[in-house]
Amino acid sequence: MNGILANVPAMYAKLKNDRRAVNEYLATIGLIALVAGVTVMAIPSARTTIVGLWNNMLSSLSSTFSGISSGQ
Repeated sequence: MNGILANVPAMYAKLKNDRRAVNEYLATIGLIALVAGVTVMAIPSARTTIVGLWNNMLSSLSSTFSGISSGQ
């Protein structure tokens, strides 16, 4: 696990310089958000599930980035 985390800054630098990859990631995130939004509008009861999934994902990303930035 530490080997992977040690490579994260280098991978981030490569990604930051690769505009095409960044655009593809943003397009993918936008598509997922659009599908989630349409699902909530079509099935109102799905709102709680989707909000829970987004919150779990954001919490996980936040703790991952916090761990990386603190060197864990």
